[in-house]
Amino acid sequence: MFNKESIPFAPMLIESMRSLGYSFQSAIADLIDNSISAGATRIDIRLLPTENPYLIILDNGCGMNSSEIEEAMRYGSKNPLDERKKDDLGRFGLGLKSASLSQCRKLTVVSKKDNTMSSYSWDLDYIAQQEAWLLQGYSKEEINELPEINLLDGIKNGTYILLQNFDRIKESTNDLNTTLTKSMDDTIEHLSLVFHRFLTSGLDIYVNNSKIEDKDPFLLTNKKTQFKREQKFSINGSNITVKPYILPHISALTKEDIKKVGGKERLRNEQGFYVYRNKRLIIWGTWFKLGRKEELSKLARVKVDIPNDLDYMWNIDIKKSSAKLPDIIKRNLYNCVEQSIFSSENVHKYRGRKEANKDISYIWERNNIRGEIEYKINRDIPQLKLLQESLNDKELKVLESLLEKLEESLPINALYVDACNGKVKDDNSNDTEELYADVMEQIEYAKIQGMDYKMLLKAFLKTEPYCNNKELTKKIQEVLENE
Repeated sequence: MFNKESIPFAPMLIESMRSLGYSFQSAIADLIDNSISAGATRIDIRLLPTENPYLIILDNGCGMNSSEIEEAMRYGSKNPLDERKKDDLGRFGLGLKSASLSQCRKLTVVSKKDNTMSSYSWDLDYIAQQEAWLLQGYSKEEINELPEINLLDGIKNGTYILLQNFDRIKESTNDLNTTLTKSMDDTIEHLSLVFHRFLTSGLDIYVNNSKIEDKDPFLLTNKKTQFKREQKFSINGSNITVKPYILPHISALTKEDIKKVGGKERLRNEQGFYVYRNKRLIIWGTWFKLGRKEELSKLARVKVDIPNDLDYMWNIDIKKSSAKLPDIIKRNLYNCVEQSIFSSENVHKYRGRKEANKDISYIWERNNIRGEIEYKINRDIPQLKLLQESLNDKELKVLESLLEKLEESLPINALYVDACNGKVKDDNSNDTEELYADVMEQIEYAKIQGMDYKMLLKAFLKTEPYCNNKELTKKIQEVLENE
């Protein structure tokens, strides 16, 4: 037996590595991971329309010297099995190269450390021409010729990444600049969610001098968001934290809330688990087959924090855009999923009432008949009692027939869909004076009919929507006391 080194043919392998499945958004996010791992507090992304468009990512991280850049540019520069720093967002030693070259044919890195600049570049056309793994180094004069390199002037340490020659995007469009601009708009949305926890804890990301605002999938600032009990458990000596949240019903969301979650259409699609690796969002909007995406469960979100030393268990890929729930963790999450979905359903079912209250007369009664739910109009509400007292037997039969027809024709399916989509007008903020005038008008009619109007007043105190207005109930109590 003998050994012989077999070196991969550079042009073929490096072209093959471009097909790992990066989207434009995931590629940029992977590059930003490096900046965060380098301790950056500000990251600038530059993409301006030109005849030959380019993209720049600049950070104020710790920077690299010449040998460190060369190592960072080498494929497989880190062993994925090595133990990482707890805040390290990398794993495979491929992100910088594979993410960049998945989108373009030339990657140039300039880094500044202790006010000294160094630079290296991967140029796929040059590699194809030379048929060798040739990394190109730049002299100081060549560095100064790079576009917008003066961006590094104002910082002592930092890194500048330049992407050029977007061949694959160019081949798929008739207008490269327009397509790149649209891709960057989508990327801004992506980054605002993936890095939202960093964006609220000291990191600023700018695109063409406009600051990216964070998304908040849990709507933590909304007072009606429900915070469920946090759970912690250990797997192979590493801690995993799970915390469910239940969003408010869509009718209780402000325009700012809807913007924070990415729009109404995302409410249903992005329910489920939100898995974070060192605060960086990896995968979201899935129940990992522990539950199903339903309209009534769309308000449930479960935040899962995992450390980077469990990457192998979650099967996190190079792009850090997919993961698989380990079987060993599933049993710890079943109860969490069940509780979250149940709580989300209750927000829809009992919007406006946390649970049925025996002391309140609801206009619509929800009855459980052998496991089937039916809705009936409450015949004991004071408005109907007042009407019934003024009708003869024949008229009462007509009224009862009308009420039954209303109950039978209640458009349950349409109401369900419209309510889940937040399209049902739900205005419980009736003016106190209008409600009071309504009550007193009916009381005057009761007096004319010789009815027990005091009992009727007491009935209003227990009937929705009147009983929900504290100022109104106080005024009714005063009328009773005066009478």
